[in-house]
Amino acid sequence: MGLSFHYKGKFKNPESLKKMIEEVTDICKANKWEFAIFEDTFPNNTFTLKPNSDKIYGLFFTPPKCETVHLTFLSNGKLCAAHNLQLNKNVENLEDDIYLYFLSVKTQYCGAAIHKILISVFDYLNKNYFEEFEFTDEGQYWETRDEKLLEETFNRYSNLINSFESALEHIPVLEGESIETYILRMAEIVKNHNHE
Repeated sequence: MGLSFHYKGKFKNPESLKKMIEEVTDICKANKWEFAIFEDTFPNNTFTLKPNSDKIYGLFFTPPKCETVHLTFLSNGKLCAAHNLQLNKNVENLEDDIYLYFLSVKTQYCGAAIHKILISVFDYLNKNYFEEFEFTDEGQYWETRDEKLLEETFNRYSNLINSFESALEHIPVLEGESIETYILRMAEIVKNHNHE
């Protein structure tokens, strides 16, 4: 639970991977974000038809209090989180996993300011390096560029999380109550409390 964004797409020009990595690492260094670089050149500066499960290309970085942002690709040029590849490394056909190319980043705890920076980074990357790119922002900033809406959405998510945590601390499980029933009862209490 927590505000996130989701994305998928493909790298446009295999020859420009090093340049993208350099630009993103400059952003990371300027913001003091940790990062790690994988392979910086696609095989023969081209994409393969079938993805190779042995290597990943690109980099990932982690802003403070944020999930890791993957700008990593398979040899076919498609975005793929390193952990998704690791989970599927021994699968005969990588393409069998429908979630292989869907990436998500939770920004709930890093706040709206970093969320906005990340949206700007993805906006730049989309224009310069990606194709067939899809991005969904639960904060709706990608779609609207409305800072007030983003702040309101962050606050709403924070209130829900805090209410749920408080409910866990203060609402005991009733005798004989199943865990499913308990969670549904808590969710209803939180919902009613947040609508008051």
